[in-house]
Amino acid sequence: MRAEGRVRAPARAGVMALLAAGLSLLTAQAQEPAASADRGARILADGCGRCHSLAPTGASPLPAAPPFRDVYDRFAPLDLRAMLRQGMVSRHREMPQMQMSDEESDAVMAFLYALAAGR
Repeated sequence: MRAEGRVRAPARAGVMALLAAGLSLLTAQAQEPAASADRGARILADGCGRCHSLAPTGASPLPAAPPFRDVYDRFAPLDLRAMLRQGMVSRHREMPQMQMSDEESDAVMAFLYALAAGR
């Protein structure tokens, strides 16, 4: 009987360690979208914020530049993501062409989704 109890205690410890690791992983994954959206906001603020509004309300600093909440509404998400990766081309000479990595475009899309969902 005593040997059986000794075997179970280490087994319980192993199960508890696995559960703790799983919980830690789930917590990190739950925080990932917010961190990605924050990174997307920084990318857009650095490259686009002087002309485009990044806020859920209000006008853009440059009146001709649509707020990003409107840009997100103008395109299907997969099309917008592809345009970010390929380099968005504008009819305006003042707008710089930006080509983003997969990770950057995913972060920008996470921000734009959060911006649109927050209305």
